[in-house]
Amino acid sequence: MSQDGANQPAQWFRDEIAQGLARLVVLRLQNAPWEDDIAYTQQAWVDTLWARPIGWDADLDTRRLRTAFQRLSGTVNRWPAPRQLLEAMPDRPQRPRLGKPTMSESQRRQNRDRLQRLMAETGIGGMRHGR
Repeated sequence: MSQDGANQPAQWFRDEIAQGLARLVVLRLQNAPWEDDIAYTQQAWVDTLWARPIGWDADLDTRRLRTAFQRLSGTVNRWPAPRQLLEAMPDRPQRPRLGKPTMSESQRRQNRDRLQRLMAETGIGGMRHGR
């Protein structure tokens, strides 16, 4: 059974996990995987984290992953689980909210008239009193 390309972890994601795990390996943490097993460990982390319902995005998440690995490096004494990386990740930066659109009274009137025409044409309701 072949997997769809969209389900495959992106290369940027694989790279970030590999770099983060490499930093953890050099710390010689308790219960760290053997160096011979690091490729399997990396694949397990990639698969486990990519499967989370996060919607990973290179622009939003690269820095978050790096920060989480840095936090882990400074706080753990034992080899961490992928869950601990997620817990160490900062929140995504908030995108600026759009301001309320400004509309002149003329635009409001045009939109209201257009809406009433569409409603009348489709039979979705009648005219309101006082417009």
